[in-house]
Amino acid sequence: MPNYNRVLIPIDLTPRMGRLTPAVQRLIDTSEAEITLLHVVEPQPWLSRNGHAARLMSELELFAQRQFRGARIARRIEWGRPADCILSVIRAGRMDAMLMSAGTSPEGGSALGPVAAEVLAEAPCPVLLEWDVTPPVNRARTHPVCCAIEFDGSEEAVLREAAWAAAKMEAPLKVMGSLLPSSPRSAMLWNRDERELEVAIAESRIQSLCDRWAPEAKVKVGVGPPSAVYSRAIRLHGAGLMVAGGSRENLLAAESACPVLYVGPARRSKAERSMEFAVARGA
Repeated sequence: MPNYNRVLIPIDLTPRMGRLTPAVQRLIDTSEAEITLLHVVEPQPWLSRNGHAARLMSELELFAQRQFRGARIARRIEWGRPADCILSVIRAGRMDAMLMSAGTSPEGGSALGPVAAEVLAEAPCPVLLEWDVTPPVNRARTHPVCCAIEFDGSEEAVLREAAWAAAKMEAPLKVMGSLLPSSPRSAMLWNRDERELEVAIAESRIQSLCDRWAPEAKVKVGVGPPSAVYSRAIRLHGAGLMVAGGSRENLLAAESACPVLYVGPARRSKAERSMEFAVARGA
């Protein structure tokens, strides 16, 4: 897995912006990386672009000086609809990854903000999500990477990304899976032997995947809704990062606990097309 050499960070320049979490810093603030700080301004008829752009560029420069030590920094201002501008810059710049705030839902509930949700659905690269509020991090300990595996076609891409992130962070990798009972009367819920058998089968299936891409990872499967299983594991292990694909609802398991590295459908489709092309050339 290559490093993230081209990283896009949309910046909203609001007072709530804090410092990057240690996990995100380790992944993107490297001497090999060029980070593009992007601020998108929705057009207003009364707003003078030239003077406003100069002020925004200065604010982006101050943000870069506070946050980064190793990466090269580029600054960019775009005018338009935020999600459209972000996706356009990702594609035009052939970005390796993007870091953005998860935002908040318009109703203030536990959901991704509308811009984050739209970008996650279309981004052709992995997306790192930082929550607006995260607990203090104990810098004296190593925080593991927790990887959520769903056998929906995302599993290989997600596990490979998680193994790379864990190696980059010099952190242990915990691979999580969940078994959702088919009904409230499922034998898994009341028959211990049946539950242990199903868990063992699921763990064996995930372990076979880990043997290929992450042989040192520890595997654990829980019974229950995925988001609940993942949330318990993240908090039990004190995770520094969650890596996931599949359903975007599962990302909420890490809300206000740790950042998320999401490997979305567009990213997986690109990888699959590249593999098909390679096979065709070798045929």
